[in-house]
Amino acid sequence: MNATAARHLLKGALVKTKSIVGKMSTFRGVKDLFGGIIVRSNQEPHERSKMEQLLKESLQAWTCNGVRGVWFEVEPAFSEWIPVLIQNGFSFHHANPELSVLLKWLPSDEPCQVPGYAHTMVGAGAMVINEKKEILVVQEKYYQRPHWKLPGGYVDPGESIATAVRREVFEETGIKTEFVSLVAVRHLQPIEKNPSARYGCSDIYFVAYLRPVEGTEIKICHRELKSACWMPLTEYATHPLAFEVGKIFANQLMAITDVASA
Repeated sequence: MNATAARHLLKGALVKTKSIVGKMSTFRGVKDLFGGIIVRSNQEPHERSKMEQLLKESLQAWTCNGVRGVWFEVEPAFSEWIPVLIQNGFSFHHANPELSVLLKWLPSDEPCQVPGYAHTMVGAGAMVINEKKEILVVQEKYYQRPHWKLPGGYVDPGESIATAVRREVFEETGIKTEFVSLVAVRHLQPIEKNPSARYGCSDIYFVAYLRPVEGTEIKICHRELKSACWMPLTEYATHPLAFEVGKIFANQLMAITDVASA
């Protein structure tokens, strides 16, 4: 067989393969921007047995058509899909209470180009300073050693740093505040074995300078806190029960503002 005949034979085989693939019953899915397919269980609901057959035929068709990444967004009601996907080479990309997202990278001649899921927790702490140059500090209900720390917590999805830190202060102490500025940022890696770096994620902590706007009476959240008080900022900067990082933040605030001035 000469080269020309071989090319015609190969071309005919490819055409035949695509014709067969085109007649397969497959998941419809939705194309993404990067040459991939997204299949959502709530849009294409199938029992496990039907889903398993569709998946096999779909993978064959997608591979033939040059699809790169295949995503399955699986709701809890269709959790029986997950073992089938795992058995067919999918792996978890991320999950939350509403959805498990699994991914399979199809090209065998190209490394997976899909970035990993979010790997950083974001928190915010508040340096709330009143007119007496006192700082609002709290003591958590559950702790390993006595301490005074800044009120704060994790940023919720969709929140800005300013919104999150004001919310945390109000939830913990009942103090309403206004955002003034950022003071500092701290970044921890999980390899540092720090309890703030949770779930194997790194942890970014923003420290904000706030002012009370509607009074300074503290109404602590007894579910979270043991105590809370106003303390002179200069005292907190050297207090033996203040966390070292808190002392650094206090000195940083005094260095860039006039809050410690008489």
